[in-house]
Parts: sequence; C-alpha cells; structure tokens
Amino acid sequence: MLIRNPIVWLRRFLHRRGYGIHSPYAFGLVTQVVYNPGEYYADRWLARLHPWYVRLFHLRPLACHRLLFRLANHFQPHLIAAPDGVSTVEWNYLHEGCRQAIIDPGMPRGEADMFILKDNHPEALQHITEHSLLVVSDLRHNQPLWQTVKSDPRTRVTLDLYDLGLVLFNPKLNKQNYIVNW
Repeated sequence: MLIRNPIVWLRRFLHRRGYGIHSPYAFGLVTQVVYNPGEYYADRWLARLHPWYVRLFHLRPLACHRLLFRLANHFQPHLIAAPDGVSTVEWNYLHEGCRQAIIDPGMPRGEADMFILKDNHPEALQHITEHSLLVVSDLRHNQPLWQTVKSDPRTRVTLDLYDLGLVLFNPKLNKQNYIVNW
C-alpha cells in the first residue's frame, strides 16, 4: 500500500505516538523505535535504493523499510528468518541494522530471534523464543495469521501498525493488544 487512506488515519488518530499504551516497555518501543525521527548512519545510503518518487513523497515502502532497519538495530538479532524471502532492498535494510545477523530466507531449523512473515505461516510460532520479535507484513491481508498469533498463549504484546504487526513474546510483559497510528 503506497498511500494510506485518510479515513483510516483519522479513525486511528487517538492511537498516535503511544497514547493509550500503559506498558513502559511497549511505550518505549513505540516512542524510541517506531516513531524515532532521528537519522541513522545508513539512512542516506539506503534511501538511494528506492525510486526517486518514493523518496520525494516519503511513501509507505520507505517507512516500512526504515522501521525494519530500526527494529534490527534495536533488537540486534542473531538470526532473522523470512520464510517468504526478502527483497534486495529489505535485505540491505536488515543487514545494515544488524550487521552480525544471519538473514535466512527460509524457515529456520532451530529458533530465530526475529521473524518476518508475509504469508500465513503458523508453523513459524514453533521457532520462537521469549526474546523473539515477529513482524507480520501486509497486516490487512494477513488477518487469519494475525488472529492466530494474537490468540497464541505465548504472545504477550502485539502492536497493530496497520501496515505491519509487531509481536513480542517476553513472559515478563502483560498480555496486551495495542493499536498504533503509525
């Protein structure tokens, strides 16, 4: 989705910038990672991977890729699994976010620290740990997967960003589902 529907943005307006999030950990994740306006060391180089019109109008693919970069930078995963594969642009963003990470374009044999799911792969939940991060791409078209993940007993915090869904499994967190107008 290149440009979000203004009606959707207005409906989710009260959920912007972490309003309504009472968990200190989730609030910190939203304010310091999701909404981080700062420029990172690789932003200029990585932005050149996008066509000029995406950069000029700051369209959603650029924002989603920058968020993947910030998530990889924040969590510093050792293994990033993407069973549906990643594009060259996504691979570059993930690699620059965490250079020591191994990016596996398939289902891992063991446990993964970060999953990026684009299609319905409920078997990915078998490979998570309490420190894993699950990123569900194209959330509007992956509602069955999103509902399965939200109802899983190991799921602790979910963040619905409209385009992406973030899932945390740390048992120290209270079970909550948040909507974030990002």
